[in-house]
Order: sequence, then C-alpha cells, then structure tokens
Amino acid sequence: MASQTVAITPVRTTAESRIRLVAWVTLALTVTTIVMGAVVRATHSGDGCGPHWPTCEGTLVLPGTGERAQLIEFSHRAVSGFSLIAVVVLAVMALRTYAAGHPARKAALWSVGFMIFEAGIGAVIVFYGWVAHDRSAARQVSVPLHLVNTFLLTAAITYTVWLIEGYARPALSSVPGRTKALLGLSFVLLLMAATGATTSLADTIFASESLREGIRQDFNSESELIVRLRILHPVVAILGGSLIAWFTWKHLDEIEDRGHMTAARVLLFGIAFQASLGFIHVALLTPVATGLVHLFIAQALWIALVWVALALLAPPGRRATVEARGG
Repeated sequence: MASQTVAITPVRTTAESRIRLVAWVTLALTVTTIVMGAVVRATHSGDGCGPHWPTCEGTLVLPGTGERAQLIEFSHRAVSGFSLIAVVVLAVMALRTYAAGHPARKAALWSVGFMIFEAGIGAVIVFYGWVAHDRSAARQVSVPLHLVNTFLLTAAITYTVWLIEGYARPALSSVPGRTKALLGLSFVLLLMAATGATTSLADTIFASESLREGIRQDFNSESELIVRLRILHPVVAILGGSLIAWFTWKHLDEIEDRGHMTAARVLLFGIAFQASLGFIHVALLTPVATGLVHLFIAQALWIALVWVALALLAPPGRRATVEARGG
C-alpha cells in the first residue's frame, strides 16, 4: 500500500537534550542581563568602573572599594560576559549537533552577532561617558537604540529555541498578508520599547518630586525635549498593546490548535498587567523596583509575540516525521 507521513513528537538524543537546555538557559541569562542593565541606569552606576571596558578600573576583578556603583556595574558586566559565553557555546553546539543547512545553525550565529553588537553598544556608551547623570543628546539616542537591539537579540535567541524544540521555520511567502501584519505588530512593540526607554531615561535624569509636577513638566514648553516626549510612551503602549491583544484574540483558536496557548496567554494577560503596572509605576514616582518588573514583563511580552508569530507562520506540528506503511 502507499506510504503515508505521520507526524510524531521526536525522540531527543542526548546532544539534542543538552542543546535544548543550553538554549533556554541562554535566553533566561540574556533577559537577566538586560534587566541588570536597567539597574545600572536607574541607580546612576554606569560610571562605576570608570572609562574602562570590559575591565573595571583596568582590572578583571572587582577592585573592592565597597562603592555601590562599582559593584552594580561590575556585576552587570560579569553577567553580560556569561551571556556572551552562553550564546557562543549555543552556536558551537548548534554547528556540531545539526547538519549543514539546518536553520538552527544560522539562527544561533545571528544570536552571536546581535550579542556582539550589543556588547559594542555598551562599550561605546562607557567610552564616551553616556552614563550616570549625563544628559547629552547622544545618550538620549543611544539608550533606546541599546534597548531595541536587546529585543532583536532576544528575538534571535527565541527563534533559535523554537528551531531547537523541533518546530519548522516560518513559511513567510505562503501567508504574505499575515506576515506583514505580524511584522507590523513587531514594529509596534519595538516602538513601545523605544519610547519606554526614552521615558525611563527622562525619569532617571529629570526626576519629579510629585506626580503633579511631573505632569506639569510633560506639557511645559520650557521643559527638556526628552521630558516632553514622555507622554508618547503611554499613548503608544495603550494603542499598540490593544492592537496586539486584539490580533492574538482573533487568532486564539488557531494558536490553540497548534499547541502554543501558553505564549498567547502570556500576551493577553501580560498586556493587561503591564498597562496596570505602568500607571502604578508613574503614580509611585517611578521607583526602581516597579521599573525593573515593567522591563522584565516587556521582554516576556516580546518573546511571547515572537513565539506566537512563529506559531502562526510556520507549518503546524514538528518537523520530525516517520514513514508508516500499511500491511
């Protein structure tokens, strides 16, 4: 009788199980590094190691002055170094585990590229002193650029994880309309992140003593431009978040059929929680703690959106199949 293809859940080899673990750890470590970077900015600790990078005051170990800024900045650099090592290890494992032409190899190499670029941006920021209390236009441009690149980095690692989990690469040309819609939503979320980074920087270097004063500064023509731009983030976030939630809800049945409801739930519940947290963060005069949670959730939403996009663009199921013949 004619053969037929039956989709199965692949049985993982030891090598595949190891690279799967490394991929998820790399993603988690990268998000941790990003959040720690926000701690550096919020606590004005960017110059804690002086104009040196990647060393701290010219040494690879903490000099031990006991200064908080130095400890925070050095810790961030140390974790960043571990993240770089992790993504390089992931790429090497992908090259050794998968045959030539496997998309996971290229995705892992893209992850390394974004990680190196991210380190380069960090080095430039330190070398030019765009840290701590610096109010230069260069810093106001570099901060959102820095954050957007972190989102591209986590997207690349998330795609690598997707492929290592055994799912197929997205078939972009087969669903051009949906592809454009998801690319548009991705751009919207990146815009939300960029405006959020600008707002966070403004809150850090132009802190308000009260909510009323902060609102007054937002609409005062004599305020710094970056302060007057703070109003953009809540507007973009509310409109963009609503659009992403609507799209996800519209395709919820299909996402469920494809077995990726966890990512959809993270998007739907995360957007609602993020909006509420944003208002609380402002009402409390932007404390560091709520700001860090806000950034962490933003990263979680981005990873979930990338996962949902892949789920809707890739062929259903996993790539592994077996040939079953009737008797």
